Order: sequence, then structure tokens, then C-alpha cells
Amino acid sequence: METNPIPLHAACVVDQKDLNEAVIGAVAAVARQNIHHCAELFGISVRLAQRFASMALQSDDRTSDVDPLEDLATTPTALWRVHMTVEDVAEMQRGRGGPALPHLERYRPIVKALNEQVVLTLLRYATQPRLAALVGGLGSADVMAAMSSASCSTLVQSAGHLPRPLVALTVNEVYLDRVFSTLSGLPVDATMRSLLARTLCHWNDFVAISAGLDQELAEPRRERVTKIGRPTAVFLPPGEAHTIRQLIDHGVSTKAILQFTRSEVNSAQVRRLRHTADVRRAEDSDIDAVDPDLPRTHDSNAAVWGSAARRLLVTSIFAHQRILVSLGMPPHAAFVEAYEFYAIHHRDPSNPLSLSRLISAVFTPMREGLVHLGHCSECGTMHLSHDGHHNGIECPVCALAKFNKLGRPSAFRASHWLPRPQTRSTEPLMA
Repeated sequence: METNPIPLHAACVVDQKDLNEAVIGAVAAVARQNIHHCAELFGISVRLAQRFASMALQSDDRTSDVDPLEDLATTPTALWRVHMTVEDVAEMQRGRGGPALPHLERYRPIVKALNEQVVLTLLRYATQPRLAALVGGLGSADVMAAMSSASCSTLVQSAGHLPRPLVALTVNEVYLDRVFSTLSGLPVDATMRSLLARTLCHWNDFVAISAGLDQELAEPRRERVTKIGRPTAVFLPPGEAHTIRQLIDHGVSTKAILQFTRSEVNSAQVRRLRHTADVRRAEDSDIDAVDPDLPRTHDSNAAVWGSAARRLLVTSIFAHQRILVSLGMPPHAAFVEAYEFYAIHHRDPSNPLSLSRLISAVFTPMREGLVHLGHCSECGTMHLSHDGHHNGIECPVCALAKFNKLGRPSAFRASHWLPRPQTRSTEPLMA
């Protein structure tokens, strides 16, 4: 665990934006020349390649007030996923690139520049697979271990000779409609675009995530054994102690900590860590590892499942937690680390989501079978839903679009656009 995660997370956001610009620029550059070649090279649909070609033309139009490619590149979440295996790293280490198809050979300089930047970014996090997963969605510790033991210069040079891109776009046509086709005519803010990008999920990936979650929930929970008459253990595993300190910093009660963790932790150990945290906070009053504006209790927060925007945030946290779990982190520790990032960078200052509320409304009901994972066939996003709080559209993205908060509803794309309302709707946003 990094000692100062907030600056490192901020650096990850910068790297994501830089690579977004490189990936989107490469797709647009190929789409300008041939949309069919773009679809074949990057593994996207022809219609999506056509959308990128039209956005590239709009970017060239100096009379246009909106540059869609630039706005899309500023999304603080990767709009792509790294597709790399241990075998790919071994091939690059041997200096082998492989020939490209004859009709795609002319795009090799574009692919070369893109792959070199991808490899350089991943090498920066070679010894930090969790941060690499945050940047590029690469949930494979074996790939990062292979890269850390390989020659950096050889990997960069060989990446430039690969015939295919090392990344694959995760955006689709509905995503572009959601973030650009608003009734106000203005693009959606970067935070909302980021949350929506994190929840994008192909059906095969959704099936794999669901299978992993079901296997995790089926594992028997270890019973806490109380050793009467024996002194309380002083030491805890470093990772477990760090997670408990994070929970304490966010104001989670001792009872909730004991229910949330799955290790042999007792109340005396939690009280000892809480006392140490209070002493440290008193000595270093000017240093706070957690943003002081973050909520420490959940009494003043609205219900999680009553807001589509809140459910979108919760699903984004869950999506990143699953990547961390695939790297071998315990589920509860991955849940806290995912919250640390999203609560700091994507929270709503007017109504923030506390970690206590997230545990009580999401993590615990999920283990009890009350929270389920679904996949929207319309917009291609996965979402969490609660059995006891089902009210309307399950997909939060479609719910936000219905109330004109996130693009237009997809049903409007096949018909005429609705006229812009004269007054703002006062209908509550309930999913």
C-alpha cells in the first residue's frame, strides 16, 4: 500500500487523460482515412468509426464552439482497456513484432506511437500493479511482474513494431450520445463522463465478473473465535492494519469494522488502533491522510438506492473493486481502496457518500443476497440494484437520460429530437 495515495491517484488521472488523448487521436487519425480499416484495426463497429470520423471533421472546423475529441480526451477515466498477456510481453522481450495485414500496413506509424506510449505508461507502474489497474484496467499481476523483470528499452522498441494496438476501446455509440447529445447542447461534465466510462462493460466481461462475485459470496465466512483467558494479540498483518486505519479515519464504528473485515480482529485491537490514530492526529494536526471535507458519518446522507447518480457512483466503485480483487486483494480491502479514489475525485460536494453508508447499504446487503449485479442491453453498462429499493428503471444511466441529466434517452435517437423544455423539470430523479 502506498504511503500517500492521494498524489499517486492524481498522477493516475493525469496519465489516463494523456493516454485518452493518444488513443482517441489514433482512432480519429485512422478513421479520417478509412472507417472500415479503423473498425478492423481497433476492433470497433463501423458506425462507431464513422462517429469518430465525423467528430474529427468537427474538430477541424474552426467555426465550431465545441471540440468533441478534445472534450472526450479530458475524461478522467480510461476510455479503453489494456489487452496484454504474459505471452505478449515475452514476444516483445524477444524483439518480435510480426507483420501487419497488407491493407493496414500504412497505419503502422500511428500504431507504433500509440503502443510505445502505452508501454511507457505501464512501465511507470511496473512495481505497482494496483495503480496500473487503476490507469488501464489491467487486472493481471502476472503481466506487470513480467514487465518489471524485462528490459525496458527492448519492450518499448518491440511495442513499436507490433501490428495491432495494445489497447481496445470500451466506448460505444450510446456512450457518445449520452455525453454529447444533451438537450442543453453542452457536453456532460468530466466527472459524469468518468463514472459512465467506468461502468461500461461488455457482456462477456459482465459474465466473468458475475461468476467471480458468485464464487466469492459462496465462500464460507470464517467465524470469529474468542480466546478467553489469553492476552489480545498486539500485532496484525500490515495490510489488515492499514485497512482498519482507513476505516477509522472515515469514522466507521468498531462494530461495523468487525462485521466488515474477515480476519481474526477483535474489538480490543480496533480500539488500540483507534487510540493510536487519535494520538497521531493530535500530534500532526496539520496533516490529515483523508480529505477533511469527506463525511465521517452517514446520518445526513440520502438513501443510496433512491438516486440514479448515487447508484452510478456506487457501481463505479464496485467496478474498480473487482479489478483489485482480481489482483489478489481481499474484497473488503479492495472496497475501501476503491472508495478512497472515487470519493475524493468523483464525489458530490453537496451530498457526499460516506464509507459507513457504502458499507451498510452496499457491501453488507450484497453478502446477504439483497444487492444484485445487472447489465443494460441498451447502453452496455453494468449496474447494481437492490431488491428492496426497486422503483422504476434499474439502469442508472438510462434513468439519468430519461430525466435529461445525461444525454437523451436512446428511444429518441430513432425518432425526432424532442424540443428543448422552456423550464427545468421539477420531477424528482428516482431510478
